Amino acid sequence: MGIIEVKDLTFDYVRRDEEEHIEEVSRAIDRMDLDVVQGSFLAVLGHNGSGKSTFAKQLNALLTPTGGSVWVSGMNTADDAQTWNIRKTVGMVFQNPDNQIVGNVVEEDVGFGPENVGIPTEEIWKRVDQSLEAVGMTAFRLMSPGKLSGGQKQRVAIAGVMAMRPRCIVLDEPTAMLDPHGRREVIRTVRDLNRLEGVTVILITHYMEEVIHADRVLVMDAGRIVMDGTPKEIFTRVKELKSYRMDVPQVTELAYELKEAGMPLPDGVLRRQELVDLLAPLLGVAAERADG
Repeated sequence: MGIIEVKDLTFDYVRRDEEEHIEEVSRAIDRMDLDVVQGSFLAVLGHNGSGKSTFAKQLNALLTPTGGSVWVSGMNTADDAQTWNIRKTVGMVFQNPDNQIVGNVVEEDVGFGPENVGIPTEEIWKRVDQSLEAVGMTAFRLMSPGKLSGGQKQRVAIAGVMAMRPRCIVLDEPTAMLDPHGRREVIRTVRDLNRLEGVTVILITHYMEEVIHADRVLVMDAGRIVMDGTPKEIFTRVKELKSYRMDVPQVTELAYELKEAGMPLPDGVLRRQELVDLLAPLLGVAAERADG
């Protein structure tokens, strides 16, 4: 069993009238199975309404299954007695960092969670130091969060989760409100936490470029997992992705279009330098022939 195991998970949103009679049932997750390995980096893609955010909320018992089960380190999320332990194991970071920041000073905000669960003061400050260092925000520890950029605020929010010492962090569209620079800051932080700290990362996103460093990518549609593989395996299947209303990284799209136009390029090109290295000899040959 991995750190997270999902078995036949189903979740329905139920709308009721004023008398509590059911008016509408909308299925958000439809019989999902998944095993997440400790220390891995999993990215989850899907268009709006695909069920990916509902799935994220299942992982630390913000929502619990209508059917099936979700297990976190052997704990069933439907067991109310385990809710607190589950939430200490799986930390959540959401779209808007302002919704998670509560302190007037960065270091106070990062220490808020551990303080509220009765961690001794000396240990709290140790965790604050380590968490700020891990996200590259030590130099800003005495600043007001209100003076930080969006990307910096999101890194503080991640540090606040890290101070709780979770084994897994779920990030639900954490860069949706950020500019490109802020997105790069946050994704670099997430990658470092995964590689250097061994934290299991589950990244929910619709930015294709953010997932190319993941170990595994899932694509969701209508509450189901419709694609599952490495980034290269997923982005090799451009037509299939587009059928699920998904884009691909810009460099992958360019390589795909060039191949469709007749250039001998492989499928699943993910990085700009990779494409440059593939094109250089082809363009060099073309130039020599033109000169001759």
